[in-house]
Amino acid sequence: MDLGIISTRYANALLLFAEEKGETKQVYQETTTLAHSFLAVPALQQAMTNPVLSVECKSRLLLTAACGEQQPSASLKRFVQLVVNKARADIMLFVAHSYGTLYRKKEHMITARLVVPTAIQPNLKEKLQQMVENRAHCKVDFKVDEDASIEGGFILEYDTYKLDASVRTQLSKIKRELI
Repeated sequence: MDLGIISTRYANALLLFAEEKGETKQVYQETTTLAHSFLAVPALQQAMTNPVLSVECKSRLLLTAACGEQQPSASLKRFVQLVVNKARADIMLFVAHSYGTLYRKKEHMITARLVVPTAIQPNLKEKLQQMVENRAHCKVDFKVDEDASIEGGFILEYDTYKLDASVRTQLSKIKRELI
């Protein structure tokens, strides 16, 4: 069976279970962190496919990757046990992404990302989030990333829009025009 179909089915089951427990938002945050952990630490995926590691070890790894030192939600904890016991730990990255997609669709939410060279004030983040929500007419999961390589300005991405007002991009445009 197709990996996308399987991971979506598991993610849908997790969403329904989390709704019953009233933990959908917490599980969304946990699965988002889990997906980022898989991308940041490629060895995590290798560990999930390792037949030598025990079920308990894989479960601990997944819950730590999703929650760190914090206590995981009951929904995620039970779900991870189910997935690992069914020998499906290797698809958890896809399940985490699918859960995020299903949750955002259910909540009529989009993601937005602001890239800035240095930290910004929280009130500015809130103003920008409100601006994007007003323009998109829906809730926004707004993230701010710091990247000194843009040298100044900002990059704002949401839905299908991208506004690149970074110094790096402006310098590249000038360089291309001069050549």
